[in-house]
Formats: sequence, C-alpha cells, structure tokens
Amino acid sequence: MTAPAVADRSLPPSFRRFWASAAGLAVVFHRTRRPLPLIAAAVSEDAFSVALIAACQQGAWLVFGLGAGLAADRLPPARLVAAADLLRVVVLSALLLLVLAEAVTVPLLAATAFVLGAAETFRDTAGHSVLPRLVEEAQLERANGRLIGTEIVGNEFLGPLIGALLFATAMFVPVAVDASALVVAVILVLTLPRSASTVAPRPAGESRPRLVTELLSGARWLLSRPRLAAVTCSGAAIAFADAAWWSVLVVYSENVLGLPEAGFGLLLAAGAVGGTAGAFGAERLAGRFAPQTVLACGVLLSGLPAVVIAVSGDTAVTAVMLALSSAGFALWNVVALSTRQREAPREVLGRVTGTHRIVLYGSGMVGALAGGAIADALTLTAPFHVAGALVTVAAAGLLVVFLRERGTTP
Repeated sequence: MTAPAVADRSLPPSFRRFWASAAGLAVVFHRTRRPLPLIAAAVSEDAFSVALIAACQQGAWLVFGLGAGLAADRLPPARLVAAADLLRVVVLSALLLLVLAEAVTVPLLAATAFVLGAAETFRDTAGHSVLPRLVEEAQLERANGRLIGTEIVGNEFLGPLIGALLFATAMFVPVAVDASALVVAVILVLTLPRSASTVAPRPAGESRPRLVTELLSGARWLLSRPRLAAVTCSGAAIAFADAAWWSVLVVYSENVLGLPEAGFGLLLAAGAVGGTAGAFGAERLAGRFAPQTVLACGVLLSGLPAVVIAVSGDTAVTAVMLALSSAGFALWNVVALSTRQREAPREVLGRVTGTHRIVLYGSGMVGALAGGAIADALTLTAPFHVAGALVTVAAAGLLVVFLRERGTTP
C-alpha cells in the first residue's frame, strides 16, 4: 500500500505558502469583522446599526454561495482566491480613506461589510478547490487540520488580542494593517504553482447549459451521493444544535454560573483550545478509524457536552465540555471537508462546497433563532438538551447511510 507512505511525506512548499496566506487571513478576518461594528458604534448609537453590519457580512454567503461555487469550477481557483483578496484590499483601502476623512456613515459601513462578506465567500470556496491541487489525496486530513487549526488560533486568540490593541491606538490603524496583510496574502497565493489554477476543459461540442442549471448542479450531484449528502445533513444538525445552545450560553453563564464578562471570555478560550486540538488531531484519528466512525464521533462530541453543561451548572465542567464540543466540531469539519475534496470531481467541487456551506449557514441562522425561542418558551437549558438529542439522531443517521452504502462496519 502506498497511501501511508504518501501520508508520511512532508507537505509541499506550495502548501506552506498557501497555509501562510491563510494564517495571516485568519487574524485579519477576525479583526476585519470586529472593527466594522466598532466603527458603526462610534458613528451611531443605534444598536440596530451595529447588528446590521454583522448581518451584511454573514448574509453574503446565502446570496453568493452558489455563484462562488460555479466561479471556483469555471475559473482558475488560485487566481480567484487572489482576486477576492485583492478586492478586499481595495475595499479596506477605501474604508481607510473614509475613516481618515471622517466621512464614514452606517450605510457605507453596511455596503463595505457586504462586499467583504462576498469576497470572503468567493475566497473560501475557491480555497477549498485549491487545496486538492497542492497536496496528495492521503495528505488532505493533515493539510485541512493545519488550515482549520490555524484559523481557530487566528480567530479566537490572536485576532481579538491584536485587534483590540490596534483599535485602541486609533480607529484607522486596524484597517490599514488588515489591508497590508491582505497584500502579502495575495502575493503568496500568486506564487502557487500552475497546477493550483488548472480548470477542467469543457468537452468539445458540448453546449453550455443554462445558468440556473449550472448553479444547481452541485446540489443535484450532492443529493445523488448518499454518503456526502449524509455528511452535509450531519453538518446542518451540528450547525443548528450548536447555534441553538450557544445563542443562550452567555445568559446561562451569567444567570446560572454567575460569571462576569471576563469569565465568559475564559469559557470561550477553553472552547478555542479544544477546537485547535481537535483540528490538529484529526489526521491521526482519520488514519486509525473509518471515516464514518470519526465523523459520527465528531457529531456526538459537538452536541452531547451541552447536555452535561445544562445538568451540571458548574463552571469547571462547563469549560471542559466547551473544549470537548469545539474539538468535536473541528474534528468533524476536517474529516468532512477532506471527504468532500476526495470524492467530489474537480469540475463540480466548487458548487458542491457552495451548496454545503449554504446549508450549514442557513441551519445555523435558524438554530440561533430557535434556541432563543425554545429558551423563552420552556427553560433556559432546554436548547442544550435539544442539541444533545439532535446530534444523537444525526450521528445514528450518518452511520446508517455509510454502512448501507459500503456494507462494512465501523
């Protein structure tokens, strides 16, 4: 067997450049999200204005997810990544000039947030198509683990710390630093080998289908593959369950655990530590166990700790369970992404990725609303129990589909 030998090889230099680009963006992405609401709060005291900024950035995924997938399949993915990053440089530079001129308004910030969110949508989707062109198939879990683990470190640790320090210096400083970091990221991506920008040619004589047909082809392909469809469904369950109980976690920490704001920050840090460990440890688990086993364990770990948190009412237990939950989510994310990259043909991988992410983003938004409604209608801990029940059903369904398709046992 050659797969283990391939997996033991070092990741190629081209991946390290791509990884370095992603590492810088992980810190920048968090800081970019944070200053925009902070600038909005400085411009207007209206709470709705601040919430509008976050909604514009996150809603871009739902608007452009399918289009970004089609672009990643039809255009050179590495160049699309560089173009998306370059667009963010231009937008942040324009925002910097507006901040310096004290001409920032909430509508301008909302438009900026939406464009940045759209660029992120195209960048992330194309990035998932770049990775299989840089590493061997057997190295996908290792590469994805490093990318996702680094993203967690940047988003949850370095990003908030650096962003707060820069914003305290002056309002324009984090914007300027973010734009500069994006320039470096663009340069690194442009140094990737030509293989990162290869596109499957259209067969000679084949007519181009209608745009709607092309946009939905990823969803049709996904639905025709029960294994990957089950992975996406399990991800939707995780996103819904996770958003449901996380939406009331801050209230739980104040009313039940009696923690101040700083204490809640420590709980979030515990979750980030667990997520980082889960991402970097995914490769080893994926090498020892069948994918359905690792995926099912990730699903269960993401939600069952919520039940323990609800029952215990203890701060230390909550911190440990948050670490386990985040580890499970990261573990599932690495293996699910690697499975999708391994099984989906390159000519539809972008649209399959776009469909998958839209389902997860939509489920998370619904889950956050449902969590608040359930807590108001029943008890504060009810969303925690709902999360545990939902991931249990999802894990069982995932195993059933994989066993039926493969005829093997985990």
